[in-house]
Amino acid sequence: MSSIGLILIEKRELQELPQDWVPMPLGARSLVQNLVEQALSQNENLALDLIIESEEESADPRTISVSGVWGVEEMLVIKWICCELDARFYDAESGEFVDLNDI
Repeated sequence: MSSIGLILIEKRELQELPQDWVPMPLGARSLVQNLVEQALSQNENLALDLIIESEEESADPRTISVSGVWGVEEMLVIKWICCELDARFYDAESGEFVDLNDI
């Protein structure tokens, strides 16, 4: 079964996202694109799809949508991207942030 989540920046220790919440930019679009391409090129067999927020929505992307199966390899890729961007991973299905320190 596939899951859905978001890579985003949120510095507060929120357990869930408020209704009026707007994410901060992850960084320059070129940086974010390079990180995603690098992460995906390391393992072509990932059950993971990463979609960077479009330029029409924001010049500097604020989110990376993640869909797939959260296996060990997939979670390591998500953790690596989050560490590189000083971001967090929000599991949309559970409605909670995932503690990536346990991975």
